[in-house]
Amino acid sequence: MSFTFRLMLRDLRSGDLLTLLLALVISVGTVTSIGLFIDRLQLSFEQESANLLAADRLVRSDDAIPMNWKEEATAQSLQYAERTSFTTMMFANNALQLSQLSAVSDAYPLKGAYLVDDELFGTGYGLAETPKPGKVWVSSRLASLLNIKLGDQVEVGDATLVVSKYLVRDPGSSTSAFAISPRAVMNMADLAATNVIIPGSRVRYSLLLAGERSNLDDYEQWIVPQLKEGERWRTPTQQGDRIGDTIGRAESFLLLAGTLAVIMSGVAMALASSRFVKRHLMQVAILKTLGATPKLLGRVFFQQLFALFVVGAGIGLGVGWAIQELIASLLSGLMSTALPEPSVGRLWLGAATGLISMLVFCFPLMAHLIKISPLSVLQPNAKIELNTFVIYLIGFVGMYGLMCIYTKGFLLPSIMTAAIAGIALLVAAIGWVAFKLGRSLTSGATSGWQIGLASLYRRLVPNLFQLLVFTLIIMLTLILVGVKSSLIADWQQQLPEDAPNHYLFNVQANQIGPINEKTEQLGVAKSDWYPMVRGRVTIANDVTIESMYPDGRGEPELYDRELNLTWSDTLGKGNELVEGDFTAEGLSVEQRAAKEAGLKMGDILTINIGGNLVTLPITSIRTVDWGSMQPNFYLILPKSALEDYPANFVSSVFVSPEEAQPFYQVMAEFPTVSILNVGDVLKQVQTIIGQLSKAIQLVLFCILSAGALVLLASVRSTLEERLEEGALLRVLGARAALVRQALLVEFGALGFFAGLIAAIGAETCLYGLQVFVFNAEASFHPLLWLLGPLIGVLVIATIGIFASRTVLKVPPMLLLRDL
Repeated sequence: MSFTFRLMLRDLRSGDLLTLLLALVISVGTVTSIGLFIDRLQLSFEQESANLLAADRLVRSDDAIPMNWKEEATAQSLQYAERTSFTTMMFANNALQLSQLSAVSDAYPLKGAYLVDDELFGTGYGLAETPKPGKVWVSSRLASLLNIKLGDQVEVGDATLVVSKYLVRDPGSSTSAFAISPRAVMNMADLAATNVIIPGSRVRYSLLLAGERSNLDDYEQWIVPQLKEGERWRTPTQQGDRIGDTIGRAESFLLLAGTLAVIMSGVAMALASSRFVKRHLMQVAILKTLGATPKLLGRVFFQQLFALFVVGAGIGLGVGWAIQELIASLLSGLMSTALPEPSVGRLWLGAATGLISMLVFCFPLMAHLIKISPLSVLQPNAKIELNTFVIYLIGFVGMYGLMCIYTKGFLLPSIMTAAIAGIALLVAAIGWVAFKLGRSLTSGATSGWQIGLASLYRRLVPNLFQLLVFTLIIMLTLILVGVKSSLIADWQQQLPEDAPNHYLFNVQANQIGPINEKTEQLGVAKSDWYPMVRGRVTIANDVTIESMYPDGRGEPELYDRELNLTWSDTLGKGNELVEGDFTAEGLSVEQRAAKEAGLKMGDILTINIGGNLVTLPITSIRTVDWGSMQPNFYLILPKSALEDYPANFVSSVFVSPEEAQPFYQVMAEFPTVSILNVGDVLKQVQTIIGQLSKAIQLVLFCILSAGALVLLASVRSTLEERLEEGALLRVLGARAALVRQALLVEFGALGFFAGLIAAIGAETCLYGLQVFVFNAEASFHPLLWLLGPLIGVLVIATIGIFASRTVLKVPPMLLLRDL
C-alpha cells in the first residue's frame, strides 16, 4: 500500500495524476451540478403548475365525492380539500347575472393562493385562505355587472351573502374549462343554505389532494381503476394542457442538457485516461524490468484508481453542490418562487457517472498498460498495442447505459447515440480526405501554413480522434443553442402579448352587428365570428362508438364528448391544410384528433346533431395552432350540413387592463352573451414561461462551460507531440512566428472542419429532437451553419495557441530535455 501511495505522490508532483483527477472532478461536478439543478427546476415547475391546479393532484366528478375517497386520502397521509362548482343566478340591486360559483372547504387551496383586491379591477394581493361563512368574493366583472361594491349583499338562492373581496384570480381557475360566466367564491358551509343544487343540476365536484409523491402515487393506483364515466384523475402537468405541454418540453430540454453533460464527462475521462496511460508507458516498463509482476502492477493501479475515485468523486460532488447553489442564487432574483431544496438522493448520478467513466475508460487502458514489454525501456519510441476500437466501444456502451438510466428511457439516448455514430463516420471520411489533400498540396513545406496543413496528415489518427472530439463538443453546443432558441421562440409565439384573452359565446346572428360596433368604439381587437352547433360522433366507418368502447374507457377526445361544430369557406387563422381539399363537401378534421382516433382521408363519420344523423366522409386534414387563442374546432362541416340547425356564434377578443371595465359595462347590454376570461390563466402561463427561459439560459451556460473545459483537455491530450515538433523546428532555426503560424493553421483547420461537420450533425439531430422528443414541427437553423465553423476556428485556435504557448517561450534544449 505504501508503494502505491509513493507512486501516487510522485505522479501528483509531476502532474500526471492531476490530469486524471481534474477530469474526474469535472465529470462528477458537471453531472452533479446539472443533475441537482435540473431536479430543483423540475420540482419548481411541478410546484408552479400545482398552483394552477390548487393541489398536487385532483379528482373531478359529476357526482358528489364519496366518503371513502376522503377516508382513503386520510389513510394515505394526504391533505385534502373540496370544491363544488356550478352555474347559478346571483341577485343584487334589482339586477341579476348568471355566475360561475365555487363553494370551497376551509382547507382550500392546498397549493398556491387566491389573488384578491379591495379595489375594483385592482392587480390583487395573495391570500391563502377561503371566504369566511356568510361572505362571498366576486370578480370585478361580476361586481360591475351587478353594480355592487364591498359590503353590499348578494342573493344566491335562498342565502344572502356579503361581498368582502374582489376576486382577481382563483388558484384553481385554470381547471374551469366551462367558467364562461363571471366568477365568485363562497364558503362550503353556506352551500346547503342556498338550496340551488337540486337533482338534474349541472355541478362539478372536485377532491383536491396534496402530500408526498409516493403517497400520491399509491392513491392514484387505488382510485384510477374505480373511476367511472364522468370522473377523471388530473395532474398539474397533464399532457394536452397548455401548461402541461410547455413544462413537458422544458423538462425534455433539461433531460437533454443532463444527457449532454454525461456525454461530455465521458469524453473528458477518455481523454484524460489516454494521456495518463501514455505518460506511464516508461514507468511500467522500468518497474517490470526491476521484477514487478503484472499481478502486482494490477493491484497498484487498482488501488491508485480507487483512491483517485474516492478523492475525485468527493471533490466533484462538493463542487457540483456548490455550483448548483450558485446558479440557484443567481436565478432566485429572476423567479417569482423559490427553488426547492436539492435532494441528497440525486448525488448518486454524479458518483455513478465518475465510476462508470473510470470502469469503461480507465480500467481497459490500464489492463493493456500492465502488459507493456520491458523492452520499451530500450525502445522509448515503442508504442503500446491497444485495441482502441474495442476500448472505446466499451466506453460508448457504458455512456449509453448511463444516459438511459438518467433519462429513464431509450428515445433520447438513442437519438443522441445515432447522431454521434453518424458524426464519427462523417469525421473519418471528411477528415481523411481533407488531411490527405492538405499533405498533397504542401510537399516540401517551408512556410507556416504549409507546415500546419502537413501536420494534419502526419498525425492522422490523433488528429482524426481530436477532430471527432472537437466536432462532438461543438455539435452538442449547437444542439443546445438550437433547441433553446426554438423552445423559447415557440413559447413566445404561442402566447404573444396581444393574444385574445376573452371568448364571446352564445351570440345570436342579430347581435353580431351591435357587438362589432361597440368593440370598434372601444378599440378592442376581435377575431372572426364562427357559427357553432353542438354534435357528437356516434359512428365511425359503420361501427358504433359504443361498440368500439363498450366500457366508455380510453375513448379518443373526438368520440368522448359532444363537440362544437362549425362551417367555414376558408381556413381560419392558425389552421394549415395538411391533406385533401378543404372546400369539398365533407369533414375537415384536426390532425392530432384524427391520429388519436385512427382516422384517415376517406373515412366516414356519422354525427348526431339534435337527434338527427349527418354522415360525411373526411375530405381534408389540417393542423391547428391552439396557442393562437382563436376560435378553433376539431371538426369543420360544409355549410349545407349545418345551415338548417340553430347556431350560436363565437369570437375571441383581446381586452387590455385599461379596457376591461368599459368592456364589461358595454357587454352588460347583452345579458344573454357569455364571456370566458382566460387572461388570468395566460398570465400564469406567461410567468412560468419567462422563468423557464431564464433557467434554460443558465443551464446552457453551465453546459458550455463544461464543454470549454473538455476542449482544453482534448488539446492537452496531444500536446506532447506538438511541443516536440515545435521544439525541433526551433532547434533547426525556425522563428517563433513560424511555429505560431503553423500551430494556428493546424488548429484553425481542425476547428473549421469540426464546426462544419458539427453543423451538419446538429441540424440532423435537431430534426429528430423536434419531431420525436418535443413533438414540434421541424425547422431549419441557418444560424448554426454560420456559428459552427466560426466557433470552431476562433475557440479551438485560441485554446490551441494558449495550450501550446510553452513551445514559444521555453528555450528549445530545455523543452527537448523535458520531453
